[in-house]
Amino acid sequence: MKLMEEVIAKVRSDKTVDARTDAAERLASLTKKINAKEVTAALVNDITSLLDSPDDSVRYWVATALGNLGSAAKAAVPKLEKMLPEADCINGTITSASGIRYALIKMGIKPPPPPKCVRIAG
Repeated sequence: MKLMEEVIAKVRSDKTVDARTDAAERLASLTKKINAKEVTAALVNDITSLLDSPDDSVRYWVATALGNLGSAAKAAVPKLEKMLPEADCINGTITSASGIRYALIKMGIKPPPPPKCVRIAG
């Protein structure tokens, strides 16, 4: 768990978008391997708070990390559902919307269909 805490700290405070994105991708990789019994409410809250990043690439990997935790991360559902409509309208081939949809599905929630919107820059 120490490594997880270090990676979360890097997602939060590394100096560049690329470094924060790389850390978030590492976080997603770590959450694939975590034992469900090790997933605490505090860990889910720490990871969920990273969704506040201004960087869509970071939000994509953070949402993916939450999805990897499955139903153990259900506390993140309200925030993910709130973020999805805006994320759906971000311009790009891979945006946080796909990570959010993945997370919701892995948590047993059926995401709504994408809205019709004018795409915005990510």
